[in-house]
Amino acid sequence: MNTIQETFSDNLKAIRKEKGLSQNDVAEKSGMIASTYNRIENMKVSPSIDTIERIAKAMDTPFVELFLSREIKDRSLLDKLEVINSLSDYNRNVVEIMLNTIIEKDKLEKTKEFKIQKRLEELNKVKDIN
Repeated sequence: MNTIQETFSDNLKAIRKEKGLSQNDVAEKSGMIASTYNRIENMKVSPSIDTIERIAKAMDTPFVELFLSREIKDRSLLDKLEVINSLSDYNRNVVEIMLNTIIEKDKLEKTKEFKIQKRLEELNKVKDIN
């Protein structure tokens, strides 16, 4: 599992290459010298939030994209989250309530399955004793 800094570094490289940008391009657009950007991309220094924002703008990429795992196979959920974020307050609240309901339902089902499994194990132990 990658650290946040490794994920950030990997994303900088991948996004920069996807967009056909050189390190010099990103450095220039974000107002820094190329060697500084190189050190950031290669985890030699940790940038400030302000610097990360400038880099994201220079790459025309949402700030959060720089920290998301690129191992996610199905990006459709991330796309849906962006759509949800653009909904009206009322509709966002409805979606949140629906999601919370589904999550709670799943937790209850898992708890119930665990309890049933535990009871079956107890019954088997009693059966083995007798």
